[in-house]
Formats: sequence, structure tokens, C-alpha cells
Amino acid sequence: MNIRRSRPTLHDVARAAGVGTTTVSRVINGGHYVGPEMLARIQRVMKELGYQPNVAARSLKSDRSRTIGLIVPSITDPFFARFASVAEVHARRKDYVLLLLTSQDKAQLELEDLQILERHRVDGLLLVPPRSSSKALLQNLRRLSVPIVAFDRPIASREFSSVVSDNNTAAQHAVRHLIHHGRKRILCLGGDPNLHTIRERMKGATTALKAAGLDVLAEMEAADYPSAEAAIMKHMSAKGKIDAIFGLYNQSTILAYEVMQNHGIRVPERVSLIGFDDFALAATLRPSITVVRQAIEELAQTATQLLLSHMAGENNSPQHIEVASNLVIRQSCGCTTA
Repeated sequence: MNIRRSRPTLHDVARAAGVGTTTVSRVINGGHYVGPEMLARIQRVMKELGYQPNVAARSLKSDRSRTIGLIVPSITDPFFARFASVAEVHARRKDYVLLLLTSQDKAQLELEDLQILERHRVDGLLLVPPRSSSKALLQNLRRLSVPIVAFDRPIASREFSSVVSDNNTAAQHAVRHLIHHGRKRILCLGGDPNLHTIRERMKGATTALKAAGLDVLAEMEAADYPSAEAAIMKHMSAKGKIDAIFGLYNQSTILAYEVMQNHGIRVPERVSLIGFDDFALAATLRPSITVVRQAIEELAQTATQLLLSHMAGENNSPQHIEVASNLVIRQSCGCTTA
């Protein structure tokens, strides 16, 4: 017969340490007004007994749950998976637990996620907003009444802090690099034009192309192989064939590479290629793919630390931060690399 051992209580710690429960509570809540010798003794007793504070009970008294909500479109996307991993590390260092939910990039699911996090009484929220922010979303965010930091995409209202990549500037840099290689017919191959990141990258590409006196060529519906193939081959058969492609997100870059391989279009001799976002195998393909690499670790660290500072009351005004990306030079742009 198994006898379940009862968990050690605060009273057990106080009795073993020879102090009152108030002193033990002070140690649990940061050790204020407790001498160093007494603090060390109580901490030693807590460790020997295997005592763990009751977080649920503490949250009822302090109105803090020691939890942070995190909403991302998908955990299978390497970008968001890495973000969550880094954010969890920084939250843990401050003794916070991360509650992760996915929205599948659907506004209704995001609203349901917010309701779940409200029931769990989170102390703060990191989120990727849905593609279009509705009045219902803003109302629910305000009702949550906790510090909020958006990442990857800003929330429509600037009352909420945001941490995003420098999509516009990075895209300008990538297109200027293609122009430096003598490319004059550069096709911007994208996905959903309503997505904030795609819009900003297209704006950056447009700025660079117009500054160089070049035509702006764009195909924004490259969602799968047939659509990417149709878009690329249309521009390859037209008068003034394209001589470069700028993939506005990693899937369009992968599709462009595949189309050109299947049609015998040599990269970079005939068509140069640069993609936005690094991806698995980009460095090992031949030719290897030049990409704009977002600083995911820095994005996650900046967003999490900004949220923690808001939660601590150290910085209450909304902040809007752009994190610099970098152009990773490989072979597909025309550069000679190892």
C-alpha cells in the first residue's frame, strides 16, 4: 500500500528553523528585514525539507501569478519556436512561467487565447498580433489590464509597445546589393501583401529600386509552387527578362530556387537570388543562398526584457523598437564565397 507523503508546509519550515511563520514568509518574498544568518538558515531548512512555496496561494494574496502569456501564430515555424525558447529563458531568470498559446494567425483564435490568459491572470503578455487588428482585439487587450509587448508585427494602436525587425531598411540593403551586382530587372516575389512584414519589405525594396531609377516588379501571390512558377516564368518570357529575384519571405525564396533549378535557369549567372529570412539548408545548397537574417535571439531578449521592465513599473511609456537584421552573403547573389 502506497502512503502519499504530505508536502512540507510553511509551518513545518518555521518549526524546523525555530522562527515564526512571518519570518519565513519574508524570506519567501525576497528576504527583506531578515538578517543574513537567519536568511541562510531558513533557506537551508527549506532546501532540506524540499519546501516549495504555494504559488497559487501567493498569487491570491499578492494579485500576481508570476506568469507571462505568449501568443504566436505557430510553434512549428522555426522563427516563433526560437523566439519562444529565448523568451522562456529570460522569463525563468526572473522567476516567471511562460504560458504559450498559438493562434494559427486567426483573429478569432487570438481572441480566445486572450480570454484563456485572462482566466489564468497573467502578469504580462507577449504576442504576435493577427494580420488585421480589430476593435474586439484592442478591447480585449485593454481589458486584460497588464503590460503588453507585441513582436514581429506592431499592434495597430501605438499605446502598446512593440519590438520588430528593421524590415524596410533590411530590404533596401538587400536590393541595393543586387543592384551593386549590375542587376536591373529585379522581381520582388512575395506572399500575403496584407501582412505587416511583407508590406514593410516591399516598401523598402521599392525605395531602393526607385532611387536607382529601376522599374518596380512585384508578384505577391507566390503561395505555392504552381503560382511561383507562373509568376517567375511570366517575367522570364517577357521582353526585358528579369535578372534577379528578391524573396520577401523564406517560402517564396525556396520556391524561386526550386523553379529555377527545374527550368535550368542558372543561379546566379542568369538570375541572382536573395531571400528575406534564413532557412534550413540555405547554407548547404549549391549555390548557397544569400539571405537577410533576422536577429531572432535579440528580438526575443529585447521584447521579454521590455515587458519585464513594464511589469516592474520601471518603464511605463510605450516603446517601439526596431532590431537590425544582417545580410548573410553566400553565392546566389553573385558574390564569390567559400
